[in-house]
Amino acid sequence: MLPFQANRDIQLKRTAINNKLLKIFLVQVILISGVTVMGVLAAALITEEVLVKQALEREATYFWKKFGENPNTSAPDTINLEGYLVQDDDLRSLPAELQQLPLGKNRIRFDGREPIVHVSRQGNHRLFLIFNEQQVSQLSFFFGIAPLALVLLVLYALAYFTYRQAKRALSPIQKLANSVRYYDVNRADNPLDLEALPWDADEETYILVDAINTFVMRVQELLNRERTFSRYASHELRTPLAVIKGSIDNLERQALPEVAQRHLLRMRNTVQDMEQMMTALLELSRDATNQPPAEPMQLNDLVELLVEQHQQQHPDSPLQVNVKHQAMLQVNGSQKLISILITNLLNNAESYTPSGHINVIVNSDGFSVEDTGIGIPEAEREKVFSPFYRVNQQHEKGFGLGLAIVEKICRELGWRIEVHSEEGRGSTFTVKVATPPA
Repeated sequence: MLPFQANRDIQLKRTAINNKLLKIFLVQVILISGVTVMGVLAAALITEEVLVKQALEREATYFWKKFGENPNTSAPDTINLEGYLVQDDDLRSLPAELQQLPLGKNRIRFDGREPIVHVSRQGNHRLFLIFNEQQVSQLSFFFGIAPLALVLLVLYALAYFTYRQAKRALSPIQKLANSVRYYDVNRADNPLDLEALPWDADEETYILVDAINTFVMRVQELLNRERTFSRYASHELRTPLAVIKGSIDNLERQALPEVAQRHLLRMRNTVQDMEQMMTALLELSRDATNQPPAEPMQLNDLVELLVEQHQQQHPDSPLQVNVKHQAMLQVNGSQKLISILITNLLNNAESYTPSGHINVIVNSDGFSVEDTGIGIPEAEREKVFSPFYRVNQQHEKGFGLGLAIVEKICRELGWRIEVHSEEGRGSTFTVKVATPPA
């Protein structure tokens, strides 16, 4: 398969700049939010598991020290810390929620709250320290969560500001891209319109516009030169070919020796090849925008007609040309170009098939031309569509342009051509067409 066809088969997923910027902005917001939530959870975990636990352990150590000095020391009782001191055999005097707690830090439901309870023991006494973290949570909210939320809002605002500035900076590029997309090189004689660009567009944008305008002007010059050449070639080449054909007709009416007749036949075939090649090149060089819209046509009927014409032009050919209709196929496109495409494939098969047959197969998504010829070496299959290339360089027929024209017509029609071949057993050229909408 040709490189351009491979590129057409691979549909690249392209995203607009605005969508990319929006994705980046959303990713920033999600990352910032995720990191913040993880930070808050980590801070809460550290506060509970480390700070509060250490504080309660130090409170318990300090109490047992005082209790050792004075057994009449009462348990702590403050706004945030409530204590119970009991003996092992007097646990029933405790609230029911505290009676079965093990030593160490615990979190229980108590008096409609979920405080942290630290249980320690010395001798036959147990100390229950109940830490009321409600006020600590309020302080954490006012001095931690609230400032953090403010910081988040600022970060979100900065991210949105960056998104807006980036979008504004790239807006001229988008407008320029739309102008280039809908700019008709064939019909427009003026450079790109700069009025759509904002007055504060970057200098690089205007440099890009100048470069594109320069390129467009050069393309227009080349198109005009090509059209001029096509007009002159259409007249200057057709006229001498018509004179040569007329002269051949006059000579064929005369009684000439067999050798001279063979030369005349060779001259006629060469003139026909030149006419077909010139017709193809002139048809391809025409401005596609000035062509009338193509109507759907039945490819099966056209194939039958072209095969019949091919057999008439090669009455002495030993090959059997068959048409197989596996489906009825309608296509859009220039009938001239499609006729040239199929004719060139038939001529190519005729040239490289000494004996056997040629099959033209029409199916639901295209058609194939297969032969029983000499085949194409694997190392040379990518070169068969190159201009002036011939598989057998010693072969005297053709100019090596037939398949190059076929490839160019396929590109013009938006079709795809593939070649499968086995050296010594034949080749198959398959054309996948773009069918008209139902």
